[in-house]
Amino acid sequence: MKYKVRFHLAKGEYYRHFQVTLPDGRRKFYDPESNFIYMENARLYNNCKVAEKIYGGRNKTVCSWIECDNVRIEGMLGSLFSPDPLPTADGKIELKYNPRKSPHWLENGKNVDFKKYSRLLTIENRVFVEAE
Repeated sequence: MKYKVRFHLAKGEYYRHFQVTLPDGRRKFYDPESNFIYMENARLYNNCKVAEKIYGGRNKTVCSWIECDNVRIEGMLGSLFSPDPLPTADGKIELKYNPRKSPHWLENGKNVDFKKYSRLLTIENRVFVEAE
């Protein structure tokens, strides 16, 4: 079983949080303003049919996620006291997903649906490719 990570847009307590589904099916939610999520051996998933409908004007619904072998959550406060510097976007490539603007995961404007990456990282509500 794998971990699943997605951005949660349903109204309620966890609106605009990252939802991490554990291999046993439990779900945990993380505020992107106070947590970094590190993902190893990750693949971008996209339900293209649903994404195309959203791109065409339909209401948003779950259509994309990231599956990975391992997830590490690091709180902002803990990062401040870590010997490693706080993660920044410097030198990293942002992966973008907004089915209102494009029905695909994008890396530098190129469709990367279902692409595998060895390491991904969230900074705030954005996803980045970490340096290899």
